[in-house]
Amino acid sequence: MKKILVIMLFVIYSAATQACPYCGCGNSNFQIGVLPTFSNAFVGVRYSYANFKTDSGSMFSRDYFHTTEVWGGYKRGKFQAMVFVPYISIHKNNDDGGVNSAGLGDITVLGNYLVFSKTTSVTDGKRYFGNVLWVGGGIKLATGQSKVDVTDHCFSVGDFTGTPGTGSTDYLLNLNHNLFWGSSGLVTNVAYKMNTNNNQQYRYGNRFYFNTAYFYSLAAGSFTIRPSAGVNFVVNSFNHYQAREIQQSAGYVLDGMVGINVQRNKIGLLMNGFMPVAQDLFHGLTQSKERASVALTYSF
Repeated sequence: MKKILVIMLFVIYSAATQACPYCGCGNSNFQIGVLPTFSNAFVGVRYSYANFKTDSGSMFSRDYFHTTEVWGGYKRGKFQAMVFVPYISIHKNNDDGGVNSAGLGDITVLGNYLVFSKTTSVTDGKRYFGNVLWVGGGIKLATGQSKVDVTDHCFSVGDFTGTPGTGSTDYLLNLNHNLFWGSSGLVTNVAYKMNTNNNQQYRYGNRFYFNTAYFYSLAAGSFTIRPSAGVNFVVNSFNHYQAREIQQSAGYVLDGMVGINVQRNKIGLLMNGFMPVAQDLFHGLTQSKERASVALTYSF
């Protein structure tokens, strides 16, 4: 049971969750995911993909975000630290033509504290009930390229969503609750991200995250397989430029998600897919489409 208790910890990582010319995009958002199995530490590489469609009649855009990141975590006693270093590639196809940009994104550092961890063994010693609570926070550093030419005659505030970085230092608070019974579990994460102005006076709206997922653990020879299913909900408030609210930039996305975690000794493979079931971005003119991620990890 101790091994399971360190498996299903949610973490926020850099990836696109919503995008339109004004709402926000992969350089400013985060997605909640599941950590691999690790007792002391892990390192890995993860790839994620997202795409968005905007069509208002007078404005057309297709936005594609590809993120490849190096990530890792370290646990000691009741403390857990994680770091995420993303490389983001963005392709936008709109009325004005195609725009491509790529580069280092904003590095995120997170820390959690184990508030309580209670495990109960039932009679035969093979059935367990676990109740675990982590609380923590983090910081997103302004390491990614974020400069926009505001003197260009074609400039619009939507240009800020087309760079790998945001130019701002942002702060996160999160709470993670885990329930385990037998081979099953329910993991819930609530997080809030507080954004600041960048040096060009652009600020993404603060964002609220909620995620819950059910998983089941199966043994297959030397492999441990954990399929999961759940929902992911993200709400963002209005963005601002030069202290002025950007109209229609607030919104939300509710995704259904499925995933699988395959573990063999110290090597892990994690795959997740997301599909919107309800959303309101740019007053319905922007649609978040399917998203996916895949990761390889080594735990030690």
